[in-house]
Amino acid sequence: MSATTYHSKALALADQLGDLLKKAGVQHTLVSARLARNVETQVRAGKVEKLQEAQSAGVTVHLYVDGRYAVHSTSDLRPNELQSFLRDAVALTRMLDVDPDRSLPDAALVAKSTDALSIFDPNYGALTTDTRKQLALQVEAACHHDKRVISATTNFQDQDSDWALVGSNGTRAAQRATLYTLSADVTAADGDKRPEDGWQVNSRTLAGLGKAEAIGLEATERALSRVGAKKDASGSVTLIVENRAAGRLLSYWLQATLGSNLQQKRSFLEGMTGKPVASPQLTLRDVPGLIGSPGARSFDREGLAARDLTLIDQGVLKNYLLDWYYAKKLKLSPTTGAFSTLTTLGGNGNLAKLVSGIDHGILVTAFNGGNSNSLTGDFSLGFQGRRIEKGALTVPLTEMNLTGNHLAFWHTLKAVGADPYTHGSLQLPSLVFEGVAVAGT
Repeated sequence: MSATTYHSKALALADQLGDLLKKAGVQHTLVSARLARNVETQVRAGKVEKLQEAQSAGVTVHLYVDGRYAVHSTSDLRPNELQSFLRDAVALTRMLDVDPDRSLPDAALVAKSTDALSIFDPNYGALTTDTRKQLALQVEAACHHDKRVISATTNFQDQDSDWALVGSNGTRAAQRATLYTLSADVTAADGDKRPEDGWQVNSRTLAGLGKAEAIGLEATERALSRVGAKKDASGSVTLIVENRAAGRLLSYWLQATLGSNLQQKRSFLEGMTGKPVASPQLTLRDVPGLIGSPGARSFDREGLAARDLTLIDQGVLKNYLLDWYYAKKLKLSPTTGAFSTLTTLGGNGNLAKLVSGIDHGILVTAFNGGNSNSLTGDFSLGFQGRRIEKGALTVPLTEMNLTGNHLAFWHTLKAVGADPYTHGSLQLPSLVFEGVAVAGT
């Protein structure tokens, strides 16, 4: 972390609206202001197909009026329109029913810092249109090193955002962030089939994207690995879930940790704190201050100051994702309403090492649709991947299905890799499960 500060236009805007609301007689407010610039460059067949820039500005006000609560948003920041917006927002809020559980977070828990994280690239202003085009073109060119590639579409996106929160409870925080994304989607020839796959890298800095050509080569390799894909036999197998896909799998489990699902009796994890919900191999932590992570933040949407949170410790459930409102309704301590960067501890070996230790099994490289019930824990997910035979990847697989129940499934976790996927907020490594049910032929 750094103690650097910057002049936040979003913070000045939030301050302005907070003052206007106070003058209007609203004593309890939380104002969110966000200013952003997004640029997208898309390349296909060696030509730039899209070069689009969008600038956005918007404010959201959370009003607590005589025990009533409402949230209102607008993107029209003209002074006269803002006055009208606030006047109507207060009037509409007064028409609602009283909700005794609605209040601002305790002042001792809120953020009071400006740019507490180094998640802004100071070189962003030097990024040119030519550089954007060049990067996208380099990725696309690298995708065509094999004649089986039919088409490739590459995208380079960059964002500069300024977000601030100001509350009557003492919240006053802002952070400026950049995010770069470089990706490729490749289609290959396979008889009358057209297998597709891709690769994407996200980074807070331009340098963090690495070599553009490497992204194109990875996307192409993944698409070509789908050639000849078929169903495998149904049965109980050892399953490795690749790091990129592990986050998708965990996201279904995470739904049961949300305060809204707990309060509305839609969670299979209700009453499970302090109890084992997974194998002792799994320790899961939310680390909002992880520098460079796409999910790094110094505060959440309620203004609660970001802090490390352990969700699972050696298989035992320690905490839920609870915002201030649902924590009050459940009479529990608030944590945060949404994760920032989820990480695991420990791990041994990369994907190649994990595969080498499997005599017969399946590697899952991506999940394709499916469903998961946050109340019962039952899930059924389509996936694609590769067969593992005697420690080597062989036949590509498609149209397979993984079924189970989260309460039992996560106990089958037998090994955790040391290869976290660092290009997203779910920074999980590859995971090995034993004796899980898959369906194919």
